[in-house]
Amino acid sequence: MMASRTALSGEPLFSPNDIARLFQLVSDIADRGDLDPSEVIERLEHGAAVPAPDRDPSTIHGIRMGEYVERMRRLRLKRNEVIGAQLFRDPAWDMLLDLFASHERGEQLSMVALAHGSGVPQSTALRTIQRLEEKGMIVREGDPNDLRRSWVRAAPEVLSGIATMAGLFAEAVMASAEPQRPAMVNPPQLTDRDLELFFGEDTA
Repeated sequence: MMASRTALSGEPLFSPNDIARLFQLVSDIADRGDLDPSEVIERLEHGAAVPAPDRDPSTIHGIRMGEYVERMRRLRLKRNEVIGAQLFRDPAWDMLLDLFASHERGEQLSMVALAHGSGVPQSTALRTIQRLEEKGMIVREGDPNDLRRSWVRAAPEVLSGIATMAGLFAEAVMASAEPQRPAMVNPPQLTDRDLELFFGEDTA
């Protein structure tokens, strides 16, 4: 185990980076709990719990759920373009994401628009819509004002499942992200000699 540094050893108890990280931690807790930094310090000092903020289930990391799912769908559709080969197709899932995003926006989605937005040929899209309907995952409803048009909506349990998946995906992404650390309070100044030793040969 690494020995604790003490004032008697002649070394500082905390490095500038440690202090900066502590400041950032207190600031983050204060923001999440809608508290003053001094109140956070007082609570931590006395072992009191810091209340967790109420989370809005309709948002993910500050982004509206519908917009977040729509971004997921757009990224998925760019796979073939980025890779440079028409290899990746999952129209059923892309359609469900599209229906979820439309539901969150309070918009209706026609069968024609759903098929067109899936990124696959119309015949493939229509077969996919039929399979989803047979599985009870989507519902088609005729438009009383236009008998040629049908509206499509996702079943409630599908909407709930997609919201859960979007949350799990966001948590996985954020967990793998490197936390941004604040800059050191007093960063060391490099001399010409330091740069010479780093980039060139040591001729001393």
